[in-house]
Amino acid sequence: GSSLFDQRLFFKGQSVPIQYCCKFKYCLFIHLNMALDNTCKLVEITGENISVLHNLAGEATRNGYYFLQRTMDDWYSGANTFDKPGEKLWGLFIKKELAGIGGLNIDPYCLTPGVGRVRHLYIKEVYRRAGYATLLMEKIMEVAACNFTVLRLFTDNAGAAAFYEKLGFKQTGEYKASHFIKI
Repeated sequence: GSSLFDQRLFFKGQSVPIQYCCKFKYCLFIHLNMALDNTCKLVEITGENISVLHNLAGEATRNGYYFLQRTMDDWYSGANTFDKPGEKLWGLFIKKELAGIGGLNIDPYCLTPGVGRVRHLYIKEVYRRAGYATLLMEKIMEVAACNFTVLRLFTDNAGAAAFYEKLGFKQTGEYKASHFIKI
């Protein structure tokens, strides 16, 4: 295991506890099991609350992003319910509003064991560029480090690619992957 050191970070003007995971030299993992500044909370998406995605999926679809609708369709069909070892889907709530989602799967496009995949990261337009995608990705990477040795993803969006690269992901030409990080 990796050792953790409690530290504090200022997020939206509030001091919140963070954990630094030595496995990642430059990544700080925010402990998201608590509410941040009493407004932001990560909640695991399950069969009991999957319906909260409907409004967010509507916005995403209107903006040309169909992967949230596919997330819901796959959930309801049983094709992907994020229930295999190491898999999770999180919703980021600000107050009681779903502001974004992000998930972690065993990479279905890679036969090598120990490879995870970032799935369906999306932040509602009004909450973008405020650090929320980073919060979700830090949680995804934290959980991935306990279950996988490599994390992959696919994006064809230049802004998203730059975001992932700031988090330490490298470009790749692998099948069904644009970026990866060894964790």
